[in-house]
Amino acid sequence: MRRLIQFFALGFVLLMGLNALGWSLGDRSEVADMEQALQEMDGREAVSLGGSIGRGVDFPGLCLDGTDFYWNGQDLFEAAAMATLMLEQPDPPRYWFVVAAPSAQSYDNGGPASERAGRRRDVYRLMFRHGRFGMIGGDWRQLAVTALTPALGYDAWGERFHQLAAWAGVKAPLPRAPDRRFDGDGTLDPATAAADAEAFSADQAGNLSRVAYYDSSIPRRSTETLLELNRRVQAADGIMILVTPPMPSTIRESTRRVSPGQIEGFERMSARLARDGVVIANHWEAPEFSEAWDLFKDNQHLNNAGARLFSGHLSMTLRNSGVLPPAPCHARDMTPVPVPRNRATFR
Repeated sequence: MRRLIQFFALGFVLLMGLNALGWSLGDRSEVADMEQALQEMDGREAVSLGGSIGRGVDFPGLCLDGTDFYWNGQDLFEAAAMATLMLEQPDPPRYWFVVAAPSAQSYDNGGPASERAGRRRDVYRLMFRHGRFGMIGGDWRQLAVTALTPALGYDAWGERFHQLAAWAGVKAPLPRAPDRRFDGDGTLDPATAAADAEAFSADQAGNLSRVAYYDSSIPRRSTETLLELNRRVQAADGIMILVTPPMPSTIRESTRRVSPGQIEGFERMSARLARDGVVIANHWEAPEFSEAWDLFKDNQHLNNAGARLFSGHLSMTLRNSGVLPPAPCHARDMTPVPVPRNRATFR
């Protein structure tokens, strides 16, 4: 028994030593990227939150001085947690673009059947750095794992050992880490778009079915979380805008066949948020983009040209409705992206 206790004690000491080493070295992981983006937030006009489809909100196209804070796989609970840190800054943004599409209301990265638990742990690590140790979306599992192993779970130990060697003068310092946010280059291949959309929708439906089996309250809690975020944004004299970028007809049709309830649930959430003063900008079914393959990177994401074109339209819509001030783009030295030939434009 004594040796067993000694074994666990030694393991605990080793774990704490690795944690301390990880904290002292820092890292070049996505947590570090988020920390840097957070430091660049103060004083900006706008911020975008959400998953990788946030790439569709292009701040130069919107004529706003904004910062991207979307990350691949970020759920609505995590977006609200990140917004909490931003609202505590001396000069938080005025315009809060929460970017989401049908099914976003059904994801909880901290849930028992989630395939994105690593994403939740990364967010917890960022929160820990800022002295916040509470649960995100009621998730105690990943909170406990992260609290016990704050320096483990990264894909960064190779870089950490390189940092030690650089400090010792054995190796050259590492170059700046690449931006891990979504790459907007490339175009969607119409020859494979329909088959890819069907495969994606089927896989997503299976994942969401497993998640809902363990916790059917996620859509309700997602809505409540965004309602609370909107109240905090309004209290800071801000405006929250729920944006759904356009997607091609292939993914919309497969989603309707496989997961019609996700579309209905998203519409219910949007309607509830609208009653609380959230600006709803749902362009999921924008006809101008239905088969505009050259404006998409894949079935879910606009590419760079598509994001700029969509954001230009979104800017006009929000300014005409009084949500954004009537500031002309040319006054901010914006460089437009040329619209592809034979491409319908928004009216």
